[in-house]
Amino acid sequence: MTSMVNAAEAFPPSEYLREELDARGWSEVDFAHILDRPAQVVSEILNDRKEITPETALEIGHALGTSPELWLNLQNAYRLHVAGRNTDLTPVARRAQLRALLPIRELRIRGWLPDTEDLDDMEAAVCNFLGMPALHDEPKFLVAARRSNNDSPFSPEQIAWIARVRDIAGHLEPPTYDVERLSELAAQLASRLSDPFEAEHLTGWLNECGVSLVVELPLRSSKLDGAVFFVSASPVIGLTTRGNRFDGFVFTLLHEIAHLVLGHASDGKVQLDEDFVGGSTEGEVESEANALASSWIFPGGLEVREPITTSKILDAADLFSVHPSLVIGRLQWDGLLEWSQYRNRIPRVRPLLPGSEGAHRK
Repeated sequence: MTSMVNAAEAFPPSEYLREELDARGWSEVDFAHILDRPAQVVSEILNDRKEITPETALEIGHALGTSPELWLNLQNAYRLHVAGRNTDLTPVARRAQLRALLPIRELRIRGWLPDTEDLDDMEAAVCNFLGMPALHDEPKFLVAARRSNNDSPFSPEQIAWIARVRDIAGHLEPPTYDVERLSELAAQLASRLSDPFEAEHLTGWLNECGVSLVVELPLRSSKLDGAVFFVSASPVIGLTTRGNRFDGFVFTLLHEIAHLVLGHASDGKVQLDEDFVGGSTEGEVESEANALASSWIFPGGLEVREPITTSKILDAADLFSVHPSLVIGRLQWDGLLEWSQYRNRIPRVRPLLPGSEGAHRK
């Protein structure tokens, strides 16, 4: 009796069964009689034309004094071995490969990918969406796309969002990039937005500096506020409006502008930022961008003596000519206010932006 089986060899179970019959001097007819099965059934098993079922494994085990699991394991190992010879991916494997790249279902719902179950069409659409010749290639725009403080790759949700923003920006034609003009705009931006409805002019203001602005809602679980990168040598700022807070939106925009002004972003590099509201940022690059963005909003720094009152918030907003929500957000960030305090004084940003659902002046 064979005492040990190397499953990696994956021989057909008929070979082991023939060895057992030869060791006992049993013919196929003898074995068929013992099993009380037609001789044709035994012949088909011994010639690999019929697989061993659980019932047959139980009978073989009783006849040979072995466990039925032995014969089922031999049959299953061989079945997997044969299936593995097919180099073509199964539909399940292809769908898993696509999901590892992108959140396919959510992108179909958003209309970023076609709503199709045809895997050939979907694979072609994904390659086109990511700008790759084939699925096994690396998305070219992400070759240097890593967090400044972290070597881990972007998540599929972040990759998808950046690809979407890049695609939109690729159809825009801003004038020549002028970093000095951008820096001047950044210093005025918070004041210009003291009336939140002025946010409808943001795209035009940035375009005059040679910067494309793309606002696209975040994907689920992306934990992404914004990103800055270059398309055809022109800078692109993408914002998600995650949190839907006006103060967070303004700070994130200025933070991304700071990356450009400080030279953190360059052609072929993506600077990704997350968790500005109620979270924390790490790394020297992020700290530099935060500091510059804060200085554009509150030159010389913001000081509001405790206890914090509505009148003090309004006085500080008047002093810096900014919307009160920016003062509230900063005080919350510094821990001088709870995140729940004055929430009703912070406008929602999405209705203020052109193209956003519900955008209108009240």
